[in-house]
Amino acid sequence: MDKETENLKKIPLFRNFSDAMLEEFAAEFKRSSYKAGDIIFQEKSEGDTLFILISGRVAIEKGMDETGENVKQLAILSDGEFFGEMSVLENQSRFARARAEKDSSLYGIKRGEFFRFVKSHPENGIAIFTEIVRVLSKRLQHTSSELTMLFDMSRLVLQEHRSAAEFIERTVKEISLYFEGAWNFYGYAYNQFNDEFDQVVDMESFQAGKPALDTRAGMENRWLNDTSYLMVCRAHGKPAGHIVFVKSVPVSNYEKNNLSTIFNTISSIMSSAIENIEHRAEAALLEKLKTQRYTI
Repeated sequence: MDKETENLKKIPLFRNFSDAMLEEFAAEFKRSSYKAGDIIFQEKSEGDTLFILISGRVAIEKGMDETGENVKQLAILSDGEFFGEMSVLENQSRFARARAEKDSSLYGIKRGEFFRFVKSHPENGIAIFTEIVRVLSKRLQHTSSELTMLFDMSRLVLQEHRSAAEFIERTVKEISLYFEGAWNFYGYAYNQFNDEFDQVVDMESFQAGKPALDTRAGMENRWLNDTSYLMVCRAHGKPAGHIVFVKSVPVSNYEKNNLSTIFNTISSIMSSAIENIEHRAEAALLEKLKTQRYTI
């Protein structure tokens, strides 16, 4: 078995292929490499190629304005995942852009070669389409859950909150409903009087020690290990609070990528909300001091 076939054998899309069939299919692929930051394809561009990520990491991003400079990260893909399938299956323009986050190696197969193979080998073609439908269904479920959660968060943001601590506590309770499986949630708010983070949320669904948090490593959104994620909220450029999410079982790379996009979105929304809460608190304090000044 050659190296190309060995690579394909590790990909879930071809889990039911025989070695001989993989060798035949591998002949239809074109291998390409991209450096970190390279654009693989642009949003709204015409495309006819299905890509499979052999190694590296690819971000799927949607432009939020006409210039395309402001983008929303929709997904992060890692080894073995595919993208660009709608341009092949339905001859559609690209609905988002794909960008290499790390140096990446890809296989690409064009629409013509793809359907010729499927017609020649219907049993394997059904297996490919079944896997594509399974992955697309999972992606849709992920997107639907995220949209529902963001809708609930938007209502929470519009409400009045006495402090960032109260907002963090209420937000954790709201979003905890959307995480599948057993999770623990630990929320902290910055206390400017002692220059420390006070715990404001402790929601546990299973027994486990709290993960050690080394602040020297930096207060940035990141996976602390295979079960724990640190999500940081910022106000005025400084950490105003953070939430540690802990799952009862290790998280797969695929799940990590999906969760990271959700955590980043939550972090952005909460950071903006906390900054507004602090602005309102400062304005209320100034107004109170102003009133006292004229009544003394």
